[in-house]
Amino acid sequence: MHIIRKRFFASLLMLALIAPIIAACGGQTAQPTAAPAQPTAAPAEATPAPGQPTAAPAQPTAAPTQPTAEPAAEIDYDGLPDVDPGAVTGNIVTAGSSTVFPLTQRMAERFKDEGYTGNITIDSIGTGAGFERFCKAGETDISNASRPIKAAEVENCRAIGREPVEFRVGTDALAVVVNPANTFVDSLTKAQLADIFSGKAKTWKDVNPDWPANPIKLFSPGSDSGTFDFFVEVVMDPAFEKKGKEAILNAPGIQLSENDNVLVQGVEGDPNAIGYFGYAYFVPEKDRLKAVKVEGVEPTEKTAETGEYPLARPLFIYSDAKIMKEKPQVAAFINFYLTFVNDEVLDVGYFPASQQAINVAKANWLAAMGMEVKMPEVDPGAVTGNIVTAGSSTVFPLTQRMAERFKDEGYTGNITIDSIGTGAGFERFCKAGETDISNASRPIKAAEVENCRAIGREPVEFRVGTDALAVVVNPANTFVDSLTKAQLADIFSGKAKTWKDVNPDWPANPIKLFSPGTDSGTFDFFVEVVMDPAFEKKGKEAILNAPGIQLSENDNVLVQGVEGDPNAIGYFGYAYFIAEKDRLKAVKVEGVEPNDQTAESGQYPLARPLFIYSDAKIMKEKPQVAAFINFYLTFVNDEVLDVGYFPASQQAINVAKLNWLAAMKP
Repeated sequence: MHIIRKRFFASLLMLALIAPIIAACGGQTAQPTAAPAQPTAAPAEATPAPGQPTAAPAQPTAAPTQPTAEPAAEIDYDGLPDVDPGAVTGNIVTAGSSTVFPLTQRMAERFKDEGYTGNITIDSIGTGAGFERFCKAGETDISNASRPIKAAEVENCRAIGREPVEFRVGTDALAVVVNPANTFVDSLTKAQLADIFSGKAKTWKDVNPDWPANPIKLFSPGSDSGTFDFFVEVVMDPAFEKKGKEAILNAPGIQLSENDNVLVQGVEGDPNAIGYFGYAYFVPEKDRLKAVKVEGVEPTEKTAETGEYPLARPLFIYSDAKIMKEKPQVAAFINFYLTFVNDEVLDVGYFPASQQAINVAKANWLAAMGMEVKMPEVDPGAVTGNIVTAGSSTVFPLTQRMAERFKDEGYTGNITIDSIGTGAGFERFCKAGETDISNASRPIKAAEVENCRAIGREPVEFRVGTDALAVVVNPANTFVDSLTKAQLADIFSGKAKTWKDVNPDWPANPIKLFSPGTDSGTFDFFVEVVMDPAFEKKGKEAILNAPGIQLSENDNVLVQGVEGDPNAIGYFGYAYFIAEKDRLKAVKVEGVEPNDQTAESGQYPLARPLFIYSDAKIMKEKPQVAAFINFYLTFVNDEVLDVGYFPASQQAINVAKLNWLAAMKP
């Protein structure tokens, strides 16, 4: 009997969500991401794993009064369609990274064990050679890679009508290894490794004067290997002014091989040897090799996932939407791979990708197949219990709109929405533990994640839209039409005190500055994008020390300030400009006007993502919170433009929905 993916059933706690599942193929096909698509880069990933119990008591949702209670709806918390390997026919061809090879091999074995009778070819030829076969020759269906695809490789793919789609499948840590007879080397810095693998240090004594003067023997993956590329990027390039590849290839006597077994045997056979390769190749040889710490950090699951270990890297597989649709066996195998890879990856010798990264990969699969994430329907009229939210003044009107619609469709509870700024919102969510949802106009910071964990909360991220900051002047200002980011930095630091200081053709009128306050995500974003590049990462100090600048967490104060002074300039969320567009003038930035197209494409320099955050434990204990977030994600793109923001891509919404499903998984 073939093993089918286990299905989970909603508990009685989910009675607010007991309607039929949304049809999977209702939306338009999202454009597959060709470049190394990444979710919003946060300083620390907010993973959807359940946090510890929260202080807030659960508020049960009353079941609808009916003669007979309906059974709970069946929910697929994995987010992808079920795959029956026994029903899949046709062959699959993969090639690429020697590092990803054992993981793909393991997933292929499991696919066969569960019923697949076709053939899966897996060639271990190195990441670069794999992309040659996938993007130039067009011979393979899947390309295994231990680094993101390069721009030139994407162009090669496009030249043959392929658009590469990226799927993150794990995390590898490179192992730097020596012979066990080497008793003196326990840890090396990246600088020491660069000296060693360039041949600058010819003996161990050259590395450390306390070590013996024995000549060093070097073993390295070949230049077609993603392992080689990663080592060059992280270790060699910083030491050799971006010429690390030449430095390692010119090292006297170095032995290079695309076959990791050759490297293992080489180090095993010479007491003065050193080499590096994927951690998976070290694990079966750990009794005959010695792993060296890097910068004093040992490679482990924890140090790899947190980034503490300097030689950790992501692992990928790539395919193409057209291939996946024309060859359903390829789509089925990738689906199966993403669904079960975290069950297998540790045993293979690698570390799991975070749930967030896997969800991005699943969203890429759905986009390639022209599908959307299945979410359980919500009946707002069946939802009871109150909800407390606080945070970004930018996200405030969007959350307010979604709350109004939730009430219009039957919800009778109370939703508190406090507009206090992103930073203050995270204080209430992650320190005080007072709120159920935190509105944010920037990703959560690492320190804020730690604050949440300290009170037993694990923040779950939901992308809900895209904002463009509006830089505005008074309509009486007829000379300013566009400003560069450098000019904005001069203005908001006070370096340019008059308009003439900005442009000699403009009048010498003193500039009046208005800015959001330091608790605002708008302020953080402006500092990051405009001020920090001009002031060597000290943009915050520069703007706060600007003479006469007026700061406020209340965007209405900023609007009124600019309206009231013909020489004023300010910035805030685009939604606040829309409401005041008859009384304010928006300024182009780098010659680009903020609009739907320029914000989504990234052409407008001051576009940014908008989020809400919650916690899995809260969502399970308070089904009204889970129901509202579900409703929010389902209908936000119907409302966002009217509020004055731009929709998040379907890809981003799919990731948010997958985060919801992962958070609610029993």
